[in-house]
Amino acid sequence: MEKFFYPESVAVFGVSEAQSNLARVIVENLLRFGFRGGIYPVGTARGVVAGIEIKENLDGVAAAPDLAVVLVPARYAPQTLEACGEKGIHNVVLESGGFSELSGDRETLEAEVLSIARRHGMTFVGPNCFGVVNLEAGVVLPFFIIDPEYMKEGSVSLISQSGGVFYDTCMLCSVENVGLRKLVSIGNKLMTNENDVLEYILKDGGTAVVGLYLENFSDGRRFMALAASSDKPIVVLKANRSPASGEIAKFHTTALAGDDDVADAAMRQAGVIRVANFQEMVDCFKIFSLPVLKGRRLALISRSGGHGVLSADAARRYGFEFAPLSDGFFEGIARKKLNVIAATNPLDIGDVYDLGEYGSILEMALREDEVDGVVFIVTYSSESDGGKVRDFLRFASRITPLYDKPVALCVVTNRAEWFAVKEAADLPVFTDVDQAMRALAWSYGHCLAKSCGPRAFPEDFARLASGVPPDDGSGRRFLEPEECFSLLSRWGLPVADHVAARDRDEALAGAARLGYPVALKAGEGGLLHKSEAKGVLLGIEGPEDLLNALDSMEAKRYLIQRMAPPGREVIVGGRFDNEFGPVVVCGLGGIYVEILADRSIRVAPVDDETAGRMIAELKGIAILEGARGRKPADIPALRDVIVRLSALLAENPRIVNLDINPVIVYDEGEGCAIVDAKVEMTD
Repeated sequence: MEKFFYPESVAVFGVSEAQSNLARVIVENLLRFGFRGGIYPVGTARGVVAGIEIKENLDGVAAAPDLAVVLVPARYAPQTLEACGEKGIHNVVLESGGFSELSGDRETLEAEVLSIARRHGMTFVGPNCFGVVNLEAGVVLPFFIIDPEYMKEGSVSLISQSGGVFYDTCMLCSVENVGLRKLVSIGNKLMTNENDVLEYILKDGGTAVVGLYLENFSDGRRFMALAASSDKPIVVLKANRSPASGEIAKFHTTALAGDDDVADAAMRQAGVIRVANFQEMVDCFKIFSLPVLKGRRLALISRSGGHGVLSADAARRYGFEFAPLSDGFFEGIARKKLNVIAATNPLDIGDVYDLGEYGSILEMALREDEVDGVVFIVTYSSESDGGKVRDFLRFASRITPLYDKPVALCVVTNRAEWFAVKEAADLPVFTDVDQAMRALAWSYGHCLAKSCGPRAFPEDFARLASGVPPDDGSGRRFLEPEECFSLLSRWGLPVADHVAARDRDEALAGAARLGYPVALKAGEGGLLHKSEAKGVLLGIEGPEDLLNALDSMEAKRYLIQRMAPPGREVIVGGRFDNEFGPVVVCGLGGIYVEILADRSIRVAPVDDETAGRMIAELKGIAILEGARGRKPADIPALRDVIVRLSALLAENPRIVNLDINPVIVYDEGEGCAIVDAKVEMTD
């Protein structure tokens, strides 16, 4: 990717003298941002754009340009890429639209473009994209006009699947005074996807935080591996949050782990910050321009008592507490004869009319050992205060790095002053204390997620079909109950005692071996909801009852189970996700999992520690920990079930859905029992 960001020469295809020509804007942007390399406009007709001659081809150019930008009608893209390949150009930004983003048969055209690129050893970004930006090198390739005044150079890099989001994020960053570094619009991701760009940007020394706008993950597991291996904050605005497609009623785990649920869990698992909108993304950019918050204890300093009350509510909402301020702090306030309302935190400085003292109050707060970060709220309306506020902001910008603690500044003022304040401040400025507290929560969450250092995540999973019966060509999709239990047993999972039976005699003999009472179940794998189809009869006390049960159940095969003692019911299962591969789900059984959606999701495989976190984050964890004087459940045994099942899923890619419902969890030290399971495989 290096030559996409640091080319020594750029050829732009599709340029003409026409004012409406979009490719000429690319040439003008390069000049506007001071690109120092060679620029070669290429078009169907000779002419001049921005003082540079338009060439009909590159025959007269001695050396192949490092990078080509192609903005021609889609039907001409193949021949243009062919010309690039023949010239020896290996890096192309294909900005042309008219490919798979439009309806109709565009796959042939995309296949042709891809074939040409591979034949010439070429890498391209796009198609249907806004291109690449590297402000450090003056490489600005979008086909819309960009004013350098609105693009502040900084440490935020952006990868966007959408050109419109790419543009809007740039504009919002300019309004919020957020500095940008490297930006890529990846469009249709035909050859280069978000992971290819992310891998490069994470190694970029000048990038401090990475933002991504995505509508889908090209390879979710690779994305997780990259994110988990880096200590840089990665912020994702993920759209396209529709539920999982398919027949979700067949398997509880499919309904409980919809597409977006899996994506959400995967991002949290990899330490990624997911945001809901543009503003939240930019707020993340702002907060990560500051030192990372390393604890929950804040100092709140406010010119308004009301904002102090609101901040207390917000702090509680986001899990913060207000640090105790030392006697030395308040003695310092007294020595300066500053009229604070009370010696408290939050600190009301509404009676401190000399704004020149704000800096000393801030620095005293930063010196406090018990303070992990500071929220400072300034409200004013008069233009006479504006200069002093801006002086204070400049002072805050200088001292914040010295103490390695974040200072979240909240400024409330009139419109004219607001923009002046933002331009003056090198620190991020927020308009609302809730906004600032939420941003600090992201900062602290990132600190916690990365506190153990970069964490490896398996990019791929084993492809061993371990234990799953081979495809017999019959087209069946569901394992028989006996096959399900056999599969689970191979992986060391605690299956309840059972026997399979083909007729009455085998059923009677099997029940006698197990011992009454028993449960009788239909033995066909395609019967997904046995209880609703009268495929389950429980509490059979003897042979006569069993014969009556057999007579009432129309089945070709049967499964006899020893009745398991009652316990706490948990559902554990998983499915194969198209973006992230195998995922594992656990939740409390019964109404809790279906009505309350009380479940936890992870990308498989998981270790014992992760399985423990899955259980701990259930809303009904108190039921397992021993509510109302009950003994705690055997949580270690449940963790083991989750770990083993996750490994089974990871090593059996033919499994698309698996339900263990219920797992009966007994008291501490007494283990678990699996009494029912369903497995669906690929055709």
